Amino acid sequence: MTSLGHFNLSETPRTGKTTSRAVPAILAAPGGVLVTSNKRDVVDATRDVREKAGQVWVFDPQGIALEEPTWWWNPLSYVTDEVRAAKMAQHFASGSRDADAKTDSYFDPAGKDLLAGLLLAAALDGRPITDVYTWLTRPADDTAVEILRQHGFPLTADQVAGVIDAPEKQRGGVYGTAQQMASCLTNRQVARWVTPLGGNASDRRPQFSPEAFVREGGTLYSLSKEGQGTAGPLVTALTVAVVEAAEELAARSAGGRLSTPLLGVLDEAANVCRWRDLPNLYSHYGSRGIVLMTILQSWSQGVEVWGESGMRKLWSASNVKVYGGGVSEAGFLEDLSRVIGDYDRLSSSTSSGRGQRTVSQQLHRERILDVADLAALPKGRAVVLSSGSRPTLIRTQPWMTGPHAADVRASIAAHDPQAQHTISEAQHEVAAVEATIGSEARS
Repeated sequence: MTSLGHFNLSETPRTGKTTSRAVPAILAAPGGVLVTSNKRDVVDATRDVREKAGQVWVFDPQGIALEEPTWWWNPLSYVTDEVRAAKMAQHFASGSRDADAKTDSYFDPAGKDLLAGLLLAAALDGRPITDVYTWLTRPADDTAVEILRQHGFPLTADQVAGVIDAPEKQRGGVYGTAQQMASCLTNRQVARWVTPLGGNASDRRPQFSPEAFVREGGTLYSLSKEGQGTAGPLVTALTVAVVEAAEELAARSAGGRLSTPLLGVLDEAANVCRWRDLPNLYSHYGSRGIVLMTILQSWSQGVEVWGESGMRKLWSASNVKVYGGGVSEAGFLEDLSRVIGDYDRLSSSTSSGRGQRTVSQQLHRERILDVADLAALPKGRAVVLSSGSRPTLIRTQPWMTGPHAADVRASIAAHDPQAQHTISEAQHEVAAVEATIGSEARS
């Protein structure tokens, strides 16, 4: 299997993002699979099928799939030094606020630095991550400073101490900013997924290990949604921990690549997994055998998270791009129309005079698909842009028409509280697509 970066973009609901892209990709994956989403549908449809390939883990701190915390993951197991602490703090900063929220040029970076220092101190001392928030509510507590000094991080200790010793208003602003970034830790439901129950010794639940996961395979579903109490920062942190563990395993493998690729399906990535460094790493991970599929609703949604240049970098680094219709952003559609290209249309005209009839032929260059065509792309159709190939208009193949259809229906029936309705809707979706394509053929 060739390692490629995939990018899927379609805005209107029921354009097949889940049924025709996410679910079939998950079912066809030869190795481990990592999935992020803000809905339970992809979990219900694929978990029993994927269980045949290895252990299934569902990280559901907000109760989206009503999953109980029968296992837990310690985010601080990722924090082994100051660099990883800074990355973790960035995930909290990006995921705890609206994508287009304005930030303060002083307090925002200072808050991230403080949060990073406290995360590192908690990790070094073997504390639960919730202790970090406790420290943030006690600006005069210098416990973290002492821990950092004892473990050989004097400059990070000085950084935290500098905030503690700052003037009261300045200190209050920095601590308040860091508190807002780490606010998801105050949710008791979230805490049960990332802290040991009753202490490390008494918690009998298995602890998730990203390193073991990428070695052994299986499937990890990470769910969260926007709004109050979002677990988005933790979903992003878990995603990055797994991908970086896969990168480390690839570095020790033949050719610097995973022998069996890891698939990452980042559904609703701009809402669920605001990974700031993703555009810079996309092509690199492809070369490591880590196949990332990013699914967004629109171009502007990605711009809110990664900026215009970051979004263009992400788009350009993707070996396979899929546009599934429903987008009404004229600028993006105009660019896509130009990339799809033009065709030469041969037209004939006839003129008569002085008893003679003259036929002339002319070439007219026209767009293959103009902006209006792309905006009105019917259901069941998608435009695929693949490196080294001409753009192609395809008919999508939802899971309902694939080889795993019966197994997917059984999985939905076993887990979806509205299984009958979900399966009925899927059948109606296939019927609607077939009707649309049938009318195209007749016309």
